[in-house]
Amino acid sequence: MEKGLTQERLAEKTELSLTAIQKVETGQSGSRLETLIRIAAVLGVSLAVLVDIGVMGERYRGWQDAAYLLFQDKTASEVKYAIAVMDSIFKYKDKFLD
Repeated sequence: MEKGLTQERLAEKTELSLTAIQKVETGQSGSRLETLIRIAAVLGVSLAVLVDIGVMGERYRGWQDAAYLLFQDKTASEVKYAIAVMDSIFKYKDKFLD
């Protein structure tokens, strides 16, 4: 996917390390959802497009599109904050939900 950004510029705009960008680009495992969301937001694409989700991911496409729309106009810092808040919610959900 070409958006005219170097890896270095994409790392800067997403507030990620160059290594993280390189891992995503080369398809190495271990990319966090937060990383993918930040990259998708900067590139202006959905997560489905970024990770080329096929038939197995079709059932999640609506959720991914919703996440993209939610984060598309946010800064990398805002995305990072929102992901941290959501992560905290899910860590403690069992404590409060039956």
